[in-house]
Amino acid sequence: MNINKRKSDLLEKYLNNSCTQEEFDEFINTLKDTQDNEAFDEAMQRYWASTNHQDLRHHNVNWNRISTKVKTQNNSIVKTSSYFKYAASITVVMGLLAVAFLKKATVPVKYLTQHTASAKTKSIVLSDGSKITLNANSELKYPEKFNGERREVYLKGEAYFDVVHDETKPFIIHSGKLTTHVLGTSFTVSAYSQTAPMNVTVLTGKVAVKNESTQALAVLTRGQSATTWQGNNKFLLARLATPEDAIAFTEDKIIFENANLNEVALKLSNKYGVNIKITDQALAQQHITAIFQGQNLTGILNAITKLTHAKYLQNDNIYTLYNRKKL
Repeated sequence: MNINKRKSDLLEKYLNNSCTQEEFDEFINTLKDTQDNEAFDEAMQRYWASTNHQDLRHHNVNWNRISTKVKTQNNSIVKTSSYFKYAASITVVMGLLAVAFLKKATVPVKYLTQHTASAKTKSIVLSDGSKITLNANSELKYPEKFNGERREVYLKGEAYFDVVHDETKPFIIHSGKLTTHVLGTSFTVSAYSQTAPMNVTVLTGKVAVKNESTQALAVLTRGQSATTWQGNNKFLLARLATPEDAIAFTEDKIIFENANLNEVALKLSNKYGVNIKITDQALAQQHITAIFQGQNLTGILNAITKLTHAKYLQNDNIYTLYNRKKL
């Protein structure tokens, strides 16, 4: 049985005046033995919502009703004097729980936001020691300090996560419609926009990823990736021969392994903050294998068009690739 859930259930029954004699005794012992009160937060949240956000510190608990109920169930065990002795102590504990909960519920979490420019990356170390490398044109929003039962961050773009293991506090990444859930592992998440493919690739450990729109779920281990895109109700799963290729961007490297030009154009558009279009479908389906490191966009496009016997035109930040044989 989940210990924290049991604590939460006992508190909820107690607050609703519905606990049995055995549950009441268990609740008292739990209060005496518990040093970390965060386990009670879930029940406090529900109770706080049910009271229309009244101040819990001044909420009147119906002690007479509870006393009558408990004494009726087992009068030979529970004495009035001892009950109210417990009741008085529980009042104090409940007050402390309520104050602690309200403090966490009302004090806003301070978030920090990091951005990266075109063709740039950035390394970030979170308060738990987890390390994140943001790819170009990306944004990460994260708490200055993780205080709750979960470590949650928000990503736009692409990033490599090396998460410190903590089985008591899962690490969750919200990236558009994707939610990625881990305990401690290394992986990449790519979610530049709702219209672009969204991908999670695992380098070590295990990752659960969910599409919140379609409820599609995938559990990935080393070398596996899951990709989805707008209008698709499931994940496309694949296995990478070299998972480390997914984090080539951390070394200013771009790797294309038998990739078609549509995939190439999308990757370069995200990295350099431009719009690369391909007007010819036959050209868009041509495949290339290449590695680029430390090169600017012009140099990469020149190499790609030479490989594919194509050309490109530039108009501000729009680059159009076309098949020169058809001109």
